[in-house]
Amino acid sequence: MLLFVKHPQPGKVKTRLAATLGPERAAAIYRTLGEAVLGGLPMEDKVWVMFDPPERQAEIAEWMRGASGGRELRFVAQAPGDLGTRLIHAFATAFAGGCEVAAAIGSDCVELSPAHFAEAWQALASHDVVLGPAVDGGYYLLALRAPHPELFRDIAWSTDAVCRETLARAAAAGLRVHLLPTLRDVDTEEDWRKLSIERGAAPGF
Repeated sequence: MLLFVKHPQPGKVKTRLAATLGPERAAAIYRTLGEAVLGGLPMEDKVWVMFDPPERQAEIAEWMRGASGGRELRFVAQAPGDLGTRLIHAFATAFAGGCEVAAAIGSDCVELSPAHFAEAWQALASHDVVLGPAVDGGYYLLALRAPHPELFRDIAWSTDAVCRETLARAAAAGLRVHLLPTLRDVDTEEDWRKLSIERGAAPGF
């Protein structure tokens, strides 16, 4: 499991949330989401925390270990560059480190459950790629059983075309793709309020 996180510094995370809720509140929400995602991961899966920036490793490690529920965590700094470059590096690191399969996830889709991972691992027995589409046109999970850097090059990151372009890259490479259910991540105040209501809490569970 490759969990991508940033140090929850106000002004550096969740900028779309910060635009309406302010940077301090947005950073607090980012921290809450990251803890919820980590806490919901299958206990039997190894978790590699792909963190940024490198100089905040100690603080990020303290934060993540506090929410790990006793899971063993391995911390690896993200590579410099755009998200595609970071994903290429993360998967290369995982497979070089002995992983037979690997999935990259972000830290803001709390609808992700162990059942989704079970489906992903099972699907990789007969598919090359597992993709979890997000409502906003991106994806919340991408799993592989071998490195495929072509999936991450020249993608219009942070747009509603990410998932579509990724599927096109996979088709061009002749890769077999399994799609997971479409889920919602949290990018805006509306997303956050909907999630809070669904969880039976005031906005800010």
